[in-house]
Amino acid sequence: MPKRYFIRVLKSIIYLFIMVFLILALIYFVTPEEERQVDSFLVFLQRNNLVLIALFLGAFGFIYPVIGYIAKKVPRSRPFSEDDKKEVEKIFTNARFVLTGDDGSALTFRPKNPVARVTRIFEDAITVDYASNPLVVEGLQRDVTRLSKTIERYLVKGGE
Repeated sequence: MPKRYFIRVLKSIIYLFIMVFLILALIYFVTPEEERQVDSFLVFLQRNNLVLIALFLGAFGFIYPVIGYIAKKVPRSRPFSEDDKKEVEKIFTNARFVLTGDDGSALTFRPKNPVARVTRIFEDAITVDYASNPLVVEGLQRDVTRLSKTIERYLVKGGE
């Protein structure tokens, strides 16, 4: 189980509840008054079976961190050099990420865009552990998959 699993579960559940609440509020308040079948937003919420919605969102919140975050291994055939590190930084910069940390064995990147950070519930850090072979790229699945393939392409083709 990943080390940040329970934090991600809690954030996912809260985020999902907020999003569903906002969608339901939007539906209620955009509907013209004469077409509404209920008199208040509270009654509208009660009619939409909140228990089932809560169970579904809770279950999805527990599952999402397992499927949404991965650690991808990127093979390499040579030691990781300073030039390689600069190229990885360039790859992330081109993908609109900023370097937020380098502890001598791992690089940490976050998205530049604050809206992207909010939509990813601030669980958006991507780490590139270059201390071992293979490299390990860890973070949100859609970003890790795309960026690790770019890093692998560089290490196989461009870095030789």
